[in-house]
Amino acid sequence: MSDFSHLYKKYSSVSNLTKDLNNSVITLKKRSLLTDSKVQAEGLKVSDEDTDKAKKSLQLILSMLEQFYNKQDIHNDLYELMDNQLFKNQVLENVEFKDKITNALNKLKKNTELSTQDLTNIDQFISVLDNEASVLFKNFEPVEDERLYKGLVCGLVTSD
Repeated sequence: MSDFSHLYKKYSSVSNLTKDLNNSVITLKKRSLLTDSKVQAEGLKVSDEDTDKAKKSLQLILSMLEQFYNKQDIHNDLYELMDNQLFKNQVLENVEFKDKITNALNKLKKNTELSTQDLTNIDQFISVLDNEASVLFKNFEPVEDERLYKGLVCGLVTSD
């Protein structure tokens, strides 16, 4: 696998994970707003199906993080982040953060509502992932055919 292909695969993995997490958190925040009797947001709707999907997605991703905490397996998608200092400092080696994420995961497993603070903690994880995606994006070397480069970055074509 070429350096570009490896970089693209890593970028794609991190950015997709970030997108999935972010969409799930946004859905749950919207749902929380709608259940707050003080807030009346016109046009803001979140179905039970969307909420369930968001919770399942969060549970899957946070379970992957919990597994990575327990065993830093090279086959785990998060292994790609091992060389990122921000990930190591704020997520991997931060015991307090690990406890907060584990608590949020346990709530999801018990089908208990996540608190605003739980969602804020997950937002911290999203920020770390987003930072890594930005760093990876900046590392793409210019490709001679700019259309191919833009297609790879936008996911319009594959690197194979």
